[in-house]
Amino acid sequence: MNREAQRAFVGLLERPLVTPATDPELLRLVLRHLQAVSDSARRLGYRVQRVGRAVRMIRVPIDGTVTAPPRPADAPSRRVLALVCCLAACCEEISETVTLQRLSDMVRDLLAAPGPSVTGYDPDERAQRKALRDAAKVLDTWGVLHRRTSDDSMLDEWTERGSGPGAGYDVDRDALLLMTSPDVLDLALNPQEARHEALGVRQLRALIETPAVLYADLPGEEADELRATRARRAGEVTQLTGGYVETRAEGLVVVLTDDEQQATVAEWPRARAADWVALLMADLAGQHGTPAPGGTVRLTTEQVDEVVADLTEWRGEYMNKAQKTVPGTVRADAEDRLTELGLLRVSPDGTWTLLPTAGRYRAPGVTITDNTGSRA
Repeated sequence: MNREAQRAFVGLLERPLVTPATDPELLRLVLRHLQAVSDSARRLGYRVQRVGRAVRMIRVPIDGTVTAPPRPADAPSRRVLALVCCLAACCEEISETVTLQRLSDMVRDLLAAPGPSVTGYDPDERAQRKALRDAAKVLDTWGVLHRRTSDDSMLDEWTERGSGPGAGYDVDRDALLLMTSPDVLDLALNPQEARHEALGVRQLRALIETPAVLYADLPGEEADELRATRARRAGEVTQLTGGYVETRAEGLVVVLTDDEQQATVAEWPRARAADWVALLMADLAGQHGTPAPGGTVRLTTEQVDEVVADLTEWRGEYMNKAQKTVPGTVRADAEDRLTELGLLRVSPDGTWTLLPTAGRYRAPGVTITDNTGSRA
């Protein structure tokens, strides 16, 4: 598969529903190499569906499960996702443009009718309007809704006081059909039975969809199988994405080439306090935690608090206002960033398990320059 087709495939993994409004360049690539992208998707047990000028990659579950990366810190809540579904259903009735106020009325009427199991929606409550605004933003991101008005003050006025139209949207009928496809709903509610090649497909999905595949996370037989077939899996990953597989004692990780910015590669660390706090916390935690089998490092919740205290004493003067004044902010910032990057797992009791992949980012050489140009 040529490089353009690989870029189209990786782009569709990152943005599974693409339209002319959401990413015209990616859409052109996908349509130009649609057959090759569809073939690559089938290698993972996925399928590509097209309606008009909208294209969607459908992640077909295996035994009712879908391989997914760690949940982003800013992922929509369950309530917002429920309202996304309600908004999509209401959009079926829209033939032209529509305002957020009109959609709000439609969602209210939909959830007031007998039958729906979703908690009712009251547009007189600010929190409810805020959730609906966020749900509309999700549909805008996916291309089902396309915002026509650019005046944020109108949207803010509707969200805060419930007055005015809020915002105006076009409905992309092609994207809506793909998002509400009965076939996709059927796959989610009636998952296919495991096929004889399901293990290999799951391994390939894990390599491509998650930050790393660790042998310690797999049952013994599956870990042995992956060790035995890692060269073949590496070749498949290279063919599909253009990246390469880095083989480590504790597992495998896919590294995409840096000849261009990849949408699937996290831009981290960036020049902001939360990112650098997370990086330094990972470094200190790796030094002070207890090594465990499989290359992980574990810290009790008390040990994590001690690391926070050490970091605050060492670099506290360079932290932002919230990190300096609001208790728990430093720890929360580190947990949010490291978890969504797949470098950390946090147990319900607050125990940290720092994954081996965090070792790729340890021992940072951090130089902080003040306004005079002198270094700290």
